[in-house]
Amino acid sequence: MALSQIFHSEKRKYLAEALDNNSIAIIYSGRQIAMSADANYPFYTNNNFYYLTGISEPEVVLILMKNSQGLFSEKLFIEEADLEKEKWVGKKINRTQAKDISGINEIFYSKEMSKEIKCSKKPGVIYFDFMVPKHQSFKTEDDDLKCLLKNCVLKDLHPQFSKMRIIKTPEEVRMIKKANALTKKAFRTMASELKPGMFEYECAALFEYCVKNEGADGLAFETIAASGKNATTLHYVSNRSKTKSGELILFDLGARVQGYCGDISRTIPVNGEMTGTQEKAWNIVASVQKELINAYKPGADMKDLQELTKALFSDKCSKAGLLPKSGDISEFYYHGIGHPLGLDTHDLRPEGDLVLAPGMVMTVEPGLYINELRLGIRIEDDVVITSKGCEVL
Repeated sequence: MALSQIFHSEKRKYLAEALDNNSIAIIYSGRQIAMSADANYPFYTNNNFYYLTGISEPEVVLILMKNSQGLFSEKLFIEEADLEKEKWVGKKINRTQAKDISGINEIFYSKEMSKEIKCSKKPGVIYFDFMVPKHQSFKTEDDDLKCLLKNCVLKDLHPQFSKMRIIKTPEEVRMIKKANALTKKAFRTMASELKPGMFEYECAALFEYCVKNEGADGLAFETIAASGKNATTLHYVSNRSKTKSGELILFDLGARVQGYCGDISRTIPVNGEMTGTQEKAWNIVASVQKELINAYKPGADMKDLQELTKALFSDKCSKAGLLPKSGDISEFYYHGIGHPLGLDTHDLRPEGDLVLAPGMVMTVEPGLYINELRLGIRIEDDVVITSKGCEVL
């Protein structure tokens, strides 16, 4: 089930309250990018646009207007139907559908944008999101519109989106929980088929099939299926190696549901059995994660949780005889303990130190990566911060 009209409406009102008087904010869904002469890459909506509208089609523009008295209005601009093009690529969103999804009453065609902006007083401030990828950044070839936008003060919406999206509503948490449920189910099916001699890409393909077979949008990110030494590369995604008996394989994977991401990591033996050293290292990672989950609570600073993770690894690895020769645990653990999760796998967050608060959804993902042992182990779960601690999703 998609996010509600009320959700998107409330987010637009929240954003409008933060805008200066006599300003407009232009938020663009993005454009399709050519993959070859006759095909496009799959289209992914600008997540900030989706957050405010629920619409996931290219070439749609949301304009929020705030007059000098602080009164707020909202308009949506969609592409006009092209009957000939529809025979090839299907129908585009129409006015009724756009209104039903977003809750915005004033729906226009893109060619009317400059006229509609002109109807209001020339804005003193124009807001854009400066952090979106280039293909999702708004640009216009309309001379009237370019003239209208000249000599205005430009301001960035990104800090405001980061502030808004870091705290999830119960509706959003349900989406992430659903994405994780599908991830878990697909992983278990895939893991049950794992055997020595399978290629990593076979595992990844089976996971993607299972995810889509359950009705998910697709993947939250490219699946990592890293066996043996490959697992010491954090974002290994080529998935070309053949799995071997006696090695572990690290999976980092996630389904996407209504735009929201799951993000789970598991490390398992290819042949179903761990060696003594592998099991020793795996148990260290599992025990560190358990302690960190207990430490994720309101008021905890992610910077302090990272230092706690290092201290726990140093102590446990030392006792197990697995500490690096240098004594610096950073040789074996070289990433952060967690990140926000939502519409993006690494979701938006305000700049500076991140202090946990109720409603934040975060990953908890300790890992050990030991090159000389051809060993990489990561165990990752997602939690929502509650009033007293956290809940594993």
